[in-house]
Amino acid sequence: MTLLVGDPAQVPSIEDRTSATVSRLAAVVADDASGRLEWHRPGPSAAFGRLDALAPGFARAVETVRGHGFEPFIRPVGGRLAAYHDGAVVLDLLLRCDDPRAGTTARFRTLANVLCMGLRRLGADARTGAVPGEYCPGTWSVNARGATKLVGTGQRLARDAVLLTAVVVVSDAGPLREVMSSAYADIGLSIDPRTVGSVVDEVPGVTLSDVVDVLGEALAESLPLDGPDLVSGRTFVERWDPH
Repeated sequence: MTLLVGDPAQVPSIEDRTSATVSRLAAVVADDASGRLEWHRPGPSAAFGRLDALAPGFARAVETVRGHGFEPFIRPVGGRLAAYHDGAVVLDLLLRCDDPRAGTTARFRTLANVLCMGLRRLGADARTGAVPGEYCPGTWSVNARGATKLVGTGQRLARDAVLLTAVVVVSDAGPLREVMSSAYADIGLSIDPRTVGSVVDEVPGVTLSDVVDVLGEALAESLPLDGPDLVSGRTFVERWDPH
């Protein structure tokens, strides 16, 4: 996607992103497989929430993130602004589901607990829940030591499928602290930059591939145990694109 120029408030629309998400969910429903696990390594991105786009300082925040080298967009899943870069990995779990509206909280809880389990295997003191002053605060965030946020999670429903997504910050949290501290101030909100953490901060030497491997194993082991309300069957296709 090309960085936009001109009016700083012109960012990819919620409708565009929603349409793409729904298309991916429809593909899961059309397949015989019960779900698909995808891994993505993002470029520098600033994912604004719908409420952010209504803030008086939104246009200024868009210019701010661009000035830091981050591409802005408005996302269909999640709450407030979250920034990430190629030191992070995005996990998208697309699941066939007969009744997506049932079990929304259970799916969030299970995903967060499985992510905690995987990160603990690497040596991080991973816990579920928001920490005071974190960016894009969420009940089902994953933090380290109750002090720094490592993972943000989101969920989107379609007619017969759900998308569970998580962004894991693996390394290089410094630029994220800088861009989000500035952009949050622009939209009239504040965060504590000390809460922006990474897995490497907790477990020096861990690589992005280590994180992908251990979380993939934890997901494969745990999700089928939660029954058909979360995922029916055990077929997952993993895609890891380092580019």
